[in-house]
Amino acid sequence: MLVAFAGLANVSMLRSSDQRVSVVRVARDVPVGHQIVPADIDTTWVTVESAVATVPGPRLATVTGMWAAVGLRKGTLLAASQLTARAIPGDGQALVAVPLKPGAVPPGLAPGWHVRVVFTAGGQGQVAGTAPAPTTASHDVPATIDQVGEAGADGLVTVSLLVPEADGSSVARQAAAEQVVLVVTDRRG
Repeated sequence: MLVAFAGLANVSMLRSSDQRVSVVRVARDVPVGHQIVPADIDTTWVTVESAVATVPGPRLATVTGMWAAVGLRKGTLLAASQLTARAIPGDGQALVAVPLKPGAVPPGLAPGWHVRVVFTAGGQGQVAGTAPAPTTASHDVPATIDQVGEAGADGLVTVSLLVPEADGSSVARQAAAEQVVLVVTDRRG
C-alpha cells in the first residue's frame, strides 16, 4: 500500500511540474524610477494561475532598459504593470515628496490616482490661536500619485507626487510648511 501511495504521489508531482512556466523574477531590490539592468532580474519556474500577472520568462530581455514604476522587492514575481517605458519623472514633471498626517491621507490612496494639491492657509499641525503662514502658491496643482509610504515613527505618511515641473518648488515649500491637502479627482491608475 505504501508503494502504491508513493507511485500516486510521483504521478501527481510529474503532472504539476508539467504546468510550471518560466517567469521573470526580481533578483534584488529595485527602487522606483531605477532603470532595469540585467543584474536586477532573472527567471524562475513556477506553477501560477492565469489570473496572476507575470512577465513570461522568454521576455526577460525586453524588461532590461525599462524603468521601475514602483519599488520592486527581491524574490517577487514581476508584473508588466510594475514597469514603465519612460523615466520617472518624465519631461516636464517633478517628483515631490509630501509628508501628511494619517488623517489627511485619502482612504485607499494608491499609485496612479489623480489628485489636486490644494494649498491651505494653516498647516496640518498648526497650534490653535497662531497666525497661519502665508501661502506662496496661487492655484491648485494637478498631480498623480507615484508612491504612498507607510506611516513613519513621527506618524507622517510620505506621498510621492508627480507634478508639473513649474509647480514642483511651490508644492515642496507648502508641503514642508504642512500646508498641503490632497483632493482625489480620479481613482483609476
